[in-house]
Amino acid sequence: MTAPTDLGTVLAQSYESATGTSTLDFHTGEIITWNSTTATNTVRVQGVVLNNLPVLTSAGSVGLEPGVTVGLLKVRTQYFILGRIVDQSTGLVNPQFPIILYPIFISNGVAGSVGQYRVNTGILATWEGRIKVSFPYIEVDGVWGNLSGAGSTTYEIKLGGTTVGAWTETTLNVVRRGPFDIRAFMGQDWLKIELAITVSTGTGEKAIQPLGCYFRDSL
Repeated sequence: MTAPTDLGTVLAQSYESATGTSTLDFHTGEIITWNSTTATNTVRVQGVVLNNLPVLTSAGSVGLEPGVTVGLLKVRTQYFILGRIVDQSTGLVNPQFPIILYPIFISNGVAGSVGQYRVNTGILATWEGRIKVSFPYIEVDGVWGNLSGAGSTTYEIKLGGTTVGAWTETTLNVVRRGPFDIRAFMGQDWLKIELAITVSTGTGEKAIQPLGCYFRDSL
């Protein structure tokens, strides 16, 4: 007898041999709520909302989030989330958790030297990237404030040119800022994101060195 190669057939035969009956179905559902830390969830399947379905794939690797369509395996009365169903023509496809930023300015310093990205007081500088907003909050980590001299520096996170978060540094800090609320931009694709110095005062050089920029699903 030839061994079955179809996954559904294999699972059905294994289940039948263990229980004496086979009930194996495929469905699609919509994620209503999703907690990426605990994997607790609610999923709408055929008009019914089910709670805390097990996930057969690595949830972090397939970008599970509210609003996405998922494939579901049903074994008798139990549903399992197989993974996310993605239309490949829709632009940026998740998972897309770290946000990549690029410097849109020339940093001070001698060519070939090492150090933090920085600009003189009064210079407006921006890091920029493109994102699909798939989570409700955003947070940034980095080096901010006075690398030399004194004064204050105001930084902003902008989405599509709109400020979603701002803070001011008066000393040199390596610290996370945020999370900032970006729920108003959920689902927007190829959206410009900017990390900018919008004003600085005093003397010396101001640091603008992001070390990480990430989506978050909670405050």
